[in-house]
Amino acid sequence: MSRNDDGFNLDDMMEIFGDAVAAPAKLPVATAAAARAVPVAPASADDGLTGEELALLEAYEKQKREKHAREEEARRKKDEDAQRILADYEKSQREAREKEERERQAHAAKRQKELEELKRREEFQLNAQRMAEEEAKIIEEFEREAQAQKERQEAARKAKEAAAQADLQRLAEQQKAEAARRHADEAQREEQLRAQAESVNKKDSRLMELLAKAQQDLQAPGLPPLPGGAPPAPVSNAAPSAQDILLDIEQKENDAFCAMLDETRKAMFTFLAPLIGIKAATNMLTKTVEKARAKAPVVLKDANWKMDGSLRDDGSVDNERLLKNVGNLAPLGRVVGYLAGLKELVGLRLNAVEAGLGATTAGEMRNRVQATRAHFTGKAWPKEWVDLFYNDVVG
Repeated sequence: MSRNDDGFNLDDMMEIFGDAVAAPAKLPVATAAAARAVPVAPASADDGLTGEELALLEAYEKQKREKHAREEEARRKKDEDAQRILADYEKSQREAREKEERERQAHAAKRQKELEELKRREEFQLNAQRMAEEEAKIIEEFEREAQAQKERQEAARKAKEAAAQADLQRLAEQQKAEAARRHADEAQREEQLRAQAESVNKKDSRLMELLAKAQQDLQAPGLPPLPGGAPPAPVSNAAPSAQDILLDIEQKENDAFCAMLDETRKAMFTFLAPLIGIKAATNMLTKTVEKARAKAPVVLKDANWKMDGSLRDDGSVDNERLLKNVGNLAPLGRVVGYLAGLKELVGLRLNAVEAGLGATTAGEMRNRVQATRAHFTGKAWPKEWVDLFYNDVVG
């Protein structure tokens, strides 16, 4: 500490003036802080000090305060450093303990793993022996089950074969019964046709007699001549033509003839399916529509296609398509051309069956088709239309 001009230093001055203005040299931290917090009354001229002494005293007090502040800051930093060092030390100790614990656990886990591996090896050897025994049992059971399955399959196959043979026998018996019924129906129809023919012949004979009598009466003398002097028109027994029966092909006529045509298709299918199979029967009915189109290109144009663009794959024809096609025929030959197209399709199917299965089978199918005439007896359609279809189209 430097001395002033009178040879005193500041410590000497503090001793002269006493403890009234001096802070204790060594106090606890809390006491020192409290002392710093209490303001010290500045010295004044009333204390007996000169102005220079007062200035020195104030400078000393300021220096002391700055020193205390520096010391306090140093202590604070030292405490912080100590706390940080202590925290770092505790952290390092904790990390060391954790590392040691991890190593201990890893060692224990490794040891446990080795023990488990050893145990698994021992169990594997035991299991391998048991598995070998079980595998032998499984193979033996599988062989027994395979043999039993083979025997069951063989029994099922024999049962199916027996059932198939029984079905074939029943089908053959049904076909025989159906053939017998067909022959009986044909005989009955032939008898009915003969009776109708005899009736027609009797009617024709009676008509001829009446006609001859009428001619004799006309040629008898005294009868007045016919108006205009024209001779009586000859009476004709010829059947009415298709043009006389159908004036034109419109919606009602087309629906009727398409219904009868489809009924013949169903009769052909039910007749052929038991003989040649469903697929072959369907193919014949479908392909004949395409082949008949070459002979009747206007009436049967796209006949197996619906108006919505979908294909008919069962041999049937579309009513709307036929009605649209027949409109492209000339009015004078429209009826004849329409019936010719239908006849071409039916005739082609009958000829295909005759070429593939023989004339006898074709004749039986023709009779089956003719038998569908009964389905339209008493319907709303005129009898002349039904007769025209089965006489001219089916033949």
